[in-house]
Amino acid sequence: MKNMTKANVVMLSVGEQQYPQEYLDVIIKEIDAEVAKMDCNLLGCYKIMNFSDAEKVAEAIKDQKVDLFIAKFVSWHITINIMHVLKNFRDVPVLIWGIGGFTDKTGKLHAPAAGAGITGFIPVAKEFGFKYKIIMEEPNAPHAYDQVADYIHAVSCAKRVRAARIGLIGYADMGLYPLSYDKTALCKKIGIDIENYDGYIIADLMNAFPEDRVKETMEWIRSTTKAQNVIADEPLEKVTRLYLAMKDQADGRQLDAIAVKCVDGITKLGFNPCLAQSLLADKDVSVICECDAYGLVTSIILSTVSGNTSAIVEHYEVFDNSVLVGVCGFIPRDFIDGDFEIKSAQLGEYNTGISNVSKLKTGEVTYGRFFCDNGKFKMFLQHGTTKPNPKWTEFGWEEPTPDFPAALLELELPLVEYLDKVPGQHVIMIFGDYVEKVKEVCNLLDIEVVE
Repeated sequence: MKNMTKANVVMLSVGEQQYPQEYLDVIIKEIDAEVAKMDCNLLGCYKIMNFSDAEKVAEAIKDQKVDLFIAKFVSWHITINIMHVLKNFRDVPVLIWGIGGFTDKTGKLHAPAAGAGITGFIPVAKEFGFKYKIIMEEPNAPHAYDQVADYIHAVSCAKRVRAARIGLIGYADMGLYPLSYDKTALCKKIGIDIENYDGYIIADLMNAFPEDRVKETMEWIRSTTKAQNVIADEPLEKVTRLYLAMKDQADGRQLDAIAVKCVDGITKLGFNPCLAQSLLADKDVSVICECDAYGLVTSIILSTVSGNTSAIVEHYEVFDNSVLVGVCGFIPRDFIDGDFEIKSAQLGEYNTGISNVSKLKTGEVTYGRFFCDNGKFKMFLQHGTTKPNPKWTEFGWEEPTPDFPAALLELELPLVEYLDKVPGQHVIMIFGDYVEKVKEVCNLLDIEVVE
């Protein structure tokens, strides 16, 4: 059975029937065999050298659910032929791959003229509105398998993002405008669906778990975390029940991301959700604070592209070329440097409970935020570096104040330009440089990248 999360790929080897077919067939078979080893569902490999071939291929694939065409130009090609196949698949991206010629023993370059075929096809692809990427090999060059595999991965990522499901327990915490979202537009333009649950659903789930399961989970939490002060059973039981409820909802509804209303939500029940969210977040389930829907979209995209966990941070203080970023008590395990440390802490009347006070890893990061600008979806996207932060606390926490996960984010934009462009108080980050890969996926999803 096909892996439904992988891209369904059709290989089209296109050329000209008057050129030596024995030579072209050797190239075609070699490349097809290598692509078949890549991480995709290869639906078929077809050769188009004339219009009769095109008619047969069009008939063979007319009912296929294709995610990507790889149009491998092995020589000059008459555009009419390939367009007979592609004209009914205008929403499917095309990887335009030109194979270079070869030099014989005498030093003479033999040019099958794939460049001519490609430059004849690209204007038509533009006119028809195809999304495409060009790979053009030089004569005698090794085949560009790594670039092909990267684009297949990008198409697979876009496919997975379109099928993603988000669960929100509440809406736009504190009524903050950057946390609002347009459910219909998001589903229509990107494909992501958001389910919204009332708080009482989660409260009922929290109360439904049997005592033995709750106690077992509490023991697991105590054994896998390091407490900086006394963690009482009562707040730990509450946050444990929330963790189990959110996990049950995420698993049961096959969610890719979940968030709960915090400041104007869970904290009204006498505890904060930070530890529960920290335990739940990983590369397969994105979790975020304050019901930040578009933050979760960002997280899904970054995690899907990188294969790694992503995390939310928000802005606290600014310096000449850096920003103190952190979160008041929430961070995924994969972002922790050293022990998973927790602490009982309190801010004001409601924000009480157990906070994650682990040290945040530092290093090269990709970060950004998905947002909507006058009806158009965009992605603010940056590369940067995080470094150790000064000792700090969020103003107002009771002494001894908690040291929250944080870092100094070194900017690659002037500070004022950064502040003008960043589309919200939250940004999402992953470790490593994935800017170009994220841009590729955003292009496939019709998301404009703002750098």
